[in-house]
Amino acid sequence: MERRRDERFDTDLPISLEQGGSGILRNVSASGVYFLTDVDLKPGERIVFTVQFTALPIGTIVARCAAIVRWVEPRGALRGVGAELEHVEFHRQEPLPAQPGGA
Repeated sequence: MERRRDERFDTDLPISLEQGGSGILRNVSASGVYFLTDVDLKPGERIVFTVQFTALPIGTIVARCAAIVRWVEPRGALRGVGAELEHVEFHRQEPLPAQPGGA
């Protein structure tokens, strides 16, 4: 039986990799993430990515995450990436200012 450090939560959120490229976050836990991407990442590589949580009553929250790639598996034309989280920062995205005369 497979044992996990932390409970995982399934998701389907787009992520943006700071080194270029994007992906889809498929699950997240307190210690790591699993996402799909077409970017050629390698185990041991340090990555930084952002994910946006929209449609929240308090507005949009952006999480900036630093992680280490632990494993990569082929998933058709994409790659499945398991990464261990090192650091997560949450920031509230400021709404765009209202335009004069706008509704």
